[in-house]
Amino acid sequence: MAERANGETKNQLDTIYSMFMESRIINDKIEVIRRDDQIYVYKAINDCTLDIETAEAMAKAGDEWNGTELCANLVDMRDMLYVDSKVRDFGAAQYRPHVAGSALLIESVFGKYFANLFMKLSKPKVPTKLFTKEEDAIAWLKEQMAKRKISG
Repeated sequence: MAERANGETKNQLDTIYSMFMESRIINDKIEVIRRDDQIYVYKAINDCTLDIETAEAMAKAGDEWNGTELCANLVDMRDMLYVDSKVRDFGAAQYRPHVAGSALLIESVFGKYFANLFMKLSKPKVPTKLFTKEEDAIAWLKEQMAKRKISG
């Protein structure tokens, strides 16, 4: 059984991803998964490079599925090779009042470096945090959604 660097096995990930109602592939680069708990997973596939066209299509897919209901985003970057600078600017500028938070799931030291740089320079408009374990990211996103429900 395949094991990721952080100890998660493929079966554990399959269990996490099985809690969805629908998924869609965008530009052969990103699988968008709509979970039944209003967490949207944007999972990089095929060792992709994320370009602005794909990022815009990701935002459109989330908007079409979710409307303005409270939600959260998990961006799984573990199979992503590179993120174009236009995408970083686009991502940081995105603000939807119904998005409680965004979790960035990374695996490598290299990815952590660039994700931290993105967060420092771009200052995302929604709470955003880095994770290496998916279950920790999901738990944090659920906390962000609960906080928003209480204050909202």
